[in-house]
Amino acid sequence: METFAGVALILAGFIWFLWSLYSLRKGNKSEDWSITTGIITKSDVIDLSIRKGHGTCPIVHFEYSVLGKTYKSDRIFWGNVHVSTSEDASRKVADKYNKGKKVTVYYNPGNAKEAVLEPGSAQGTLLSLAVSCIPILAGIIQLMTGFMKLP
Repeated sequence: METFAGVALILAGFIWFLWSLYSLRKGNKSEDWSITTGIITKSDVIDLSIRKGHGTCPIVHFEYSVLGKTYKSDRIFWGNVHVSTSEDASRKVADKYNKGKKVTVYYNPGNAKEAVLEPGSAQGTLLSLAVSCIPILAGIIQLMTGFMKLP
């Protein structure tokens, strides 16, 4: 069972690491993407828990056209979702993109379905990449020492 725990930690950390690396790479590439004009179709804040005060997230949907074809997206930036324990922080992001507002959209010229409102990676993506190494290291230690004794 200790082996399973070690492998599970390594696998989870590795998936997290790959996702963070992918987000960082996409964010860096988005800084060189083409631009077009879009319009915000939805802007709101959702509560991520049943009980208030445990996290909120801004939800922003937009439409944009490239070469006469209309696309939809909800990606503000590449990286982790902007989750906040403060509704005010989430509301500030949502209010920046009021419904009906015309915005600059950065889209991937090789795949126009990929688009963001803010080029670059989300704050914390580099930190997420670093922190993802913790379960990997814990898993390696678990495999080497069996420090977690499981039934």
